[in-house]
Amino acid sequence: MRIEDEFDGAALGDERLTKRLVAIAQQFKAQPDASYPTAAANDSVLEATYRFLNNTAVTPEGILAPHLEATGGRVRDAGRVVVAHDTTEFVFRREGMGTLGEGRVGFLGHFALAVALDDGRAPLGVLGLETLVRKEKRVGPPIVRHARTDREELRWFRTVEKAEQSIGKRQTLLHVMDREAESYETFTRLIDAGYRFIIRTYHNRATLPEGVTHVTRRAAPRMPKISDVLRRAPVLLSFEVPVSARKRVVRTNKPRPAREARMATVECVACTVDIARPTWARIHGPSSLRVNVVRVREAKPPEGCDPIDWQLTTTEPVETATEVEQVIEAYRARWVIEEYFRALKQGCAYEKRQLENVGAILNALAVFVPIAWQLLALRSAARVDADRPASRVLDYLKLELLRRHPKLKLGAHPTARAAMLAIAQLGGHIPNNGEPGWIVLGRGYERLLTLEEGALLALGRCDQS
Repeated sequence: MRIEDEFDGAALGDERLTKRLVAIAQQFKAQPDASYPTAAANDSVLEATYRFLNNTAVTPEGILAPHLEATGGRVRDAGRVVVAHDTTEFVFRREGMGTLGEGRVGFLGHFALAVALDDGRAPLGVLGLETLVRKEKRVGPPIVRHARTDREELRWFRTVEKAEQSIGKRQTLLHVMDREAESYETFTRLIDAGYRFIIRTYHNRATLPEGVTHVTRRAAPRMPKISDVLRRAPVLLSFEVPVSARKRVVRTNKPRPAREARMATVECVACTVDIARPTWARIHGPSSLRVNVVRVREAKPPEGCDPIDWQLTTTEPVETATEVEQVIEAYRARWVIEEYFRALKQGCAYEKRQLENVGAILNALAVFVPIAWQLLALRSAARVDADRPASRVLDYLKLELLRRHPKLKLGAHPTARAAMLAIAQLGGHIPNNGEPGWIVLGRGYERLLTLEEGALLALGRCDQS
């Protein structure tokens, strides 16, 4: 897993700029959370880094092009894949930034992250990125907001299109999104384009009565809601899910109460409905859309606790328990993108970057996108298939270097988990401190690569003597 491969060949119009980009990536791969002065070897390297990020010929699109292409190759080799879409806020107090609410300023980053739909849910890389600088608050009723052609809601469909274009028709992708993506227009655009999706929804939308294909709102009797149809559906699946503990979060837009860890028993029902077009919808299209809906709800939540309650709207089939289970499994892979955001913000310390203008900040984001992916991929590898022989994960020379390292205690036939813990120890991880995170794994792996490079150089000199 070479970070250089994610940057080499960047479309920057000048081979010297591409070489500088690869050099910057190499500076940060061993210590991704380091400041620019710390990562740079000397003042001239630091100055070259700042010149690169501020160069008007350098663009985020040009920097990211090789990573998007490499991700497409990994997706085509992976089999079942979901693309997780989500938006995160980046807080920067700089001139030219937009409003984020609650007195904060910065910009939004909207990502499409490819995730292998296997037991490990391995991250495969980014397939799309769009940044938005919000210059004014979103105000007014839906009929006013949805009439705008530059509205933020369109980013969901745009990144789906970018991801699909990067893969082509050789493979179909399954796009998963959270509740912020829900809109009748998004549903319409995705269905018209033939794209597969699973979107967590919260609106209890009106549906056409059974057997009715078209009805005007004024002439219609009371239209059944999605909840009415789900209430009549039989339970297809029941299982236990772990619910993690959570501290109380007080935010204007997303307040969340505290909760303790528990095992929750959930029941799953599903149905097919024709959701009616809202009266204020501006997009041209049919008066209704046929979609499938899965509801996952905790049967008996503890007293005083909000129940687990997901409503998933999808194009995937939901007639059998197996099909419903596959929809839920695919949606649960969406959480990998939350970990990816932590890798960017905590592992790479992106929001702490001391850059003075929007262009340099966005170029820096593009540089850290593949580095954060590599950190997350290494962390994922440490947790998957722990009993797998390490020889199937690492080559002979790397394993031999780990075995011979004086500070590590690695057996003759280590497991993948043992080898990964040894790598983490190289990065400064203390075994009693729990599972290693992205930073120590990244540092340890790069130090192992440095040892490997030194060993290869020594072997080369020996061969010539």
